[in-house]
Amino acid sequence: MASTRDPHTVLAEFVHARSGDAVVLASDADDAVRKVVDAAPGQSVLLDLTAGLGDRRTGDHAGDRLVAAQVDLTTTLAALDRELSVRPAALLIVPGVAPSTGEVLPLSKLAAVAHRHGARLLVDASELAARRVINMTSHGIDYVVFTGRQLAGHGPAVVVGRPDWLRDVIGVEAEPSALNGFAQGCSEVAGLGFEWIGLHEQALSDTLDEALQRLPGTRRLRLWADVADRVGIASVAVAGRAAPFALRWGFETGRYDVAQQLDSLADVVFEQEKS
Repeated sequence: MASTRDPHTVLAEFVHARSGDAVVLASDADDAVRKVVDAAPGQSVLLDLTAGLGDRRTGDHAGDRLVAAQVDLTTTLAALDRELSVRPAALLIVPGVAPSTGEVLPLSKLAAVAHRHGARLLVDASELAARRVINMTSHGIDYVVFTGRQLAGHGPAVVVGRPDWLRDVIGVEAEPSALNGFAQGCSEVAGLGFEWIGLHEQALSDTLDEALQRLPGTRRLRLWADVADRVGIASVAVAGRAAPFALRWGFETGRYDVAQQLDSLADVVFEQEKS
């Protein structure tokens, strides 16, 4: 039986929004981020985690200034702190996870960095929302973006956050079926339980690591060695191949799906060995 609850309320509750937070629909994640950037009363700073990994997904987002990922998370946080201290900004934009290697960012620490310098924090949680609990209230997140595509297979994106900047922002019109499907997807993911989702992804991650031990010339890439938690996103370097091989898995991914991706990786490895 379909829920009769307002889907906007369901979306806000899914990320544990504050009472009174606004919910604005967008065509996709980039559009949602742009709406906040355009509404901000000052410059925005984007944490860019894509340099050198051949993935410009996060770098496509709006941002007046970029801060590149450093050698480790601790140094990266220090670089953000220094940038906001020297040149104040209204908004700090960060992804929820490293887009190519899956490390989960410490959202509470990033919020503390932003707020210390009078900025607000926007988290693009497109890759995180279906994998980990997002609590805007306890994490100190001012704005969060996530998408129906990741949670329901299709649908709009949404930005949830502090209403003063979003008061005059015009959202897109979504088909009721798409919006209801988005809300239902959130409810179903929450019903699975994020502990189970995390354990499931970790089991498949272990399967990948075991397979790489048997594939010569392969290495799973990491952005930061000082981050333990990773979601179901991986990039594998293959000797002799310029671009890393990408693998993905989530709560709907079974071992057979991962095995198929590993077979494709093995084909790439063997082709490189022959060349």
